Amino acid sequence: QTRTPWSAEEDYLLKQGYSQGLSWAMISSTYLPHRSRGCCWGRFKTLQTKSSEKKAWSDVEDRLLTISIKKHARLFKQAWKSVAHDLNNRDWRECELRSARM
Repeated sequence: QTRTPWSAEEDYLLKQGYSQGLSWAMISSTYLPHRSRGCCWGRFKTLQTKSSEKKAWSDVEDRLLTISIKKHARLFKQAWKSVAHDLNNRDWRECELRSARM
């Protein structure tokens, strides 16, 4: 089995399915039937890593992150999604990783 490189369109469809809250299996069957659910998950993790490595954090974002973590602490299961919402352009995983480094 040969590995087929991911296209920009496939990356877009993958992100679209994720933003709709679909499972990896649903993303695979709905948007990318030639890609397995494991392949979709792996690609998404790769894209996240690339994305989080590129964006520098500002002092303002660090302060907002700290305030938002305190604000949402009691709702911890959903806290990181709420924290990311407060920062507008940050994924919840980026916020969680950044808070661990502060």
